[in-house]
Amino acid sequence: MQQSSKIKYLSSFIHFILSISIAIVPVYYVSYWFFINQYPIMSANSSPIEAHALPLEMQAIGFISSLLPLSTLILILLNVRKLFSYYKEGIVFSMTHVSLFKTTSRLLLLWVFLSIAYESGKSVIFSWSNPIGERGLSIGFGSEQLIVIIVATFIYVISWIVDEGRKLAEENQMTV
Repeated sequence: MQQSSKIKYLSSFIHFILSISIAIVPVYYVSYWFFINQYPIMSANSSPIEAHALPLEMQAIGFISSLLPLSTLILILLNVRKLFSYYKEGIVFSMTHVSLFKTTSRLLLLWVFLSIAYESGKSVIFSWSNPIGERGLSIGFGSEQLIVIIVATFIYVISWIVDEGRKLAEENQMTV
């Protein structure tokens, strides 16, 4: 019984943190594009970057391009929050859990592809004001994306495990 109350308490806390994240993440995206011209220019390499303000149209295009990965991220957070709302109520194995795990896994994979496209679009937006021949397109796949793909795979496997647990729980309920 004590283990169940720990799960419920921790699930309530995680549910709360996820709710805050759902509110903060869109604010971050909006402020990123709204204040983009106030951020210091940073370069990962030693080549100098020509400083210039990003026109309002490019800021708008950048923000609009961020909406797909942002929406996917919000859906992921909503799914995980819903999962913890069930744990908060003491519901551990259900078909809804299986569905939420599978959906979250697929959304994570979608987010990886959308974030690659978004980052590529950002590279074009940031170099658009450069003279022709000095504009750039950067397409990258790094360890962050690989980690998310691995996590998505783990979550999908967890959905199978939860489904088996659900079947066992149903069998135990029918046993007299």
